[in-house]
Amino acid sequence: MVDDDALARRSLRAMLERSYYVVEAVETGQEALSILSTYQPDLVLLDIQMPGMDGLEVCRRIRVLPDGDLLPIIFLTGDERLELHAEALRAKGDDFLRKPIRSAELIIRVRSLMRLKRLQAEVQAERDNLLDLQKQREQLFEFIVHDLKNPLSAIQMGLDLLDGTQGAASQNQVHRLRDTARYMGRMIQNILDIGRAEQVGLELRKTRFGLAGWLAGLQQEVESQAQSRQHRLSWECPEELEVEADAEVLQRLLLNLIDNALKYSPNGSQTRIVARSDGNSVRLEVRDQGDGIPEAMREQIFGKFVRLDERSTDLRSGSGLGLAFCRMAAEAHEGRIWVEDNDPKGSVFALEIPRTRRAGLPESSGGNSEGA
Repeated sequence: MVDDDALARRSLRAMLERSYYVVEAVETGQEALSILSTYQPDLVLLDIQMPGMDGLEVCRRIRVLPDGDLLPIIFLTGDERLELHAEALRAKGDDFLRKPIRSAELIIRVRSLMRLKRLQAEVQAERDNLLDLQKQREQLFEFIVHDLKNPLSAIQMGLDLLDGTQGAASQNQVHRLRDTARYMGRMIQNILDIGRAEQVGLELRKTRFGLAGWLAGLQQEVESQAQSRQHRLSWECPEELEVEADAEVLQRLLLNLIDNALKYSPNGSQTRIVARSDGNSVRLEVRDQGDGIPEAMREQIFGKFVRLDERSTDLRSGSGLGLAFCRMAAEAHEGRIWVEDNDPKGSVFALEIPRTRRAGLPESSGGNSEGA
């Protein structure tokens, strides 16, 4: 509230505080502009006739401040000239009240403008969200085209070998061709799952199963990929360890983590896959011997379209949906996933989920103190 009349300020403050508004009152336009640099009100009541800088000039200056064009401003005046009302509108005021101010009329006008401001903010937020979704969609298409180009080229070369036009294909080349096709399939499935999960949540089909046998099946899935990089995989799991989970979703989660370990670790290194009981939870770890991940990046890498550069520990844009899917899958299982240092070198991607579904929780997941 800006008014050079102390009695008017006290009267307006009393009216507003009776309706539970928080009021900041100043005497001059210069004070108002100064306070707006640190205080963001929901609405401004602004007297027009003030010594020095009048209310019209204060309004004009407010409108050029950051977000000042969105701040509701009600002019107050005892002057009944119609041309003053027109001048107030030209100065981009939102409303106009004549003194003496009646309490009921003041509160109605204040509530109306604040409601309008909230609606405008909601519309702007929705617009920003739609623009962000559009940008993400455009990025996604660009990244898909870029990231599928190399595996598609590898498959084409493999097909040339298989049909004999480039000589005979070795067993190792056939394995690599199969691994490449599986990688592409996982990438596409990640895209589909993330899109669906953001709309309705990730649907799970939980069963109870033993982790040792489940990991043995997973080992067959990735062994040829590891061998093509002279990479050693070790698997550790107690025979009796069981979990209630969606086996297929959990498999894709772990395959994404193993893919990352193979991609970001030097050829000839070892990756350990460890499963163990941790109280009422099961913990799965993928321990690699890569360069590790700086602590400042450990949260960011679980975002969409973000991944580490294979040649460094710098973040770069890319389809990078594998770890985003991993986080969604972990949260759908009422668990969590994180990354920490491996000793003496590399990273540990750790997943922790309940051994059994917690009671009362679903089996899927999605994911008036105003100022004047």
